[in-house]
Amino acid sequence: MALADTFVRQVKHTGRPAGDKYADGGGMYLLVKAGGKYWRLDYTHAEKRKTLALGIYPEVSLAKARQRRDKAREQLADGIDPSAAKRQEKQIKADAAASTFEAVARDWLEKSAGDRMASTHGKITTWLEKDVFPYIGKMPISNIGPRDVLAALRIMEARGALDSVQRVKQVCGMVFRYAVACGSAERDVTQDLRGALTKATAGNHAAITEPKQMGDLLRSIFEYSGHPCTVAALKLAPLVFVRPGELRTAEWAEIDLDGAEWRIPGSKMKMKTDHIVPLSTQSIEILRSVQPLTGHGRFVFPSLRTGERPMS
Repeated sequence: MALADTFVRQVKHTGRPAGDKYADGGGMYLLVKAGGKYWRLDYTHAEKRKTLALGIYPEVSLAKARQRRDKAREQLADGIDPSAAKRQEKQIKADAAASTFEAVARDWLEKSAGDRMASTHGKITTWLEKDVFPYIGKMPISNIGPRDVLAALRIMEARGALDSVQRVKQVCGMVFRYAVACGSAERDVTQDLRGALTKATAGNHAAITEPKQMGDLLRSIFEYSGHPCTVAALKLAPLVFVRPGELRTAEWAEIDLDGAEWRIPGSKMKMKTDHIVPLSTQSIEILRSVQPLTGHGRFVFPSLRTGERPMS
């Protein structure tokens, strides 16, 4: 005889150590013990008798328990063991909870660190930690949709970081594609954000294009009376045409004054290949002038506070 809601609500434990069983049909019953009321399903699979836990009353109502019983019986009809299916479902949920966006992103950062310069790696890490992890970092990456990512990017957009927000979207896309490759996500949801973010207005950086103005700049450099290392770096910059970061991190071990050559290792270059800079007579003269001051250390232009780092 099927159970009724009133009976399930009012029935009490009679004191039997093993508990009291009240059948509802189809193998399902209510097990009443001193500690509570439990829904159970007895069934046979592969000629073995088994019991499946369907939940605890009142968190799982009579109607809900019957739904779970019916689902289990459908699985049995298809040759599926309901207990095994339940364990697999719990494992899938546990795996999803462990594969949060932050966990996957940090794994990607570690695996791909060698593909980029240290400064770029640091910038990407900062972007993720400051602008992404606080909003979607704890979410299972398989559950994140385009709107979740967009909500985080909108916060950056609102404070006017229009150029950075596009870069951060690209980084998020890389994380999602890594997750797809690892089996933690189905697709890169950032592909659905095309056109959803405001693009920064492109503009030209200020530059000297007139020969007279260039002359004025060079005269200002040569008249500058600051620290000797700063003066030398300013004078050397227009003679070697390297990026400021490459100039300030120049090391004496990279420079061959007798051979008039500066060999910048690929580890410092964006393209990861060695870059050879020919040194003019004027360049060598500038370097020789600063060598007595910094030649004993690693950097040609060290920090004023410590020789362990280059100038800022």
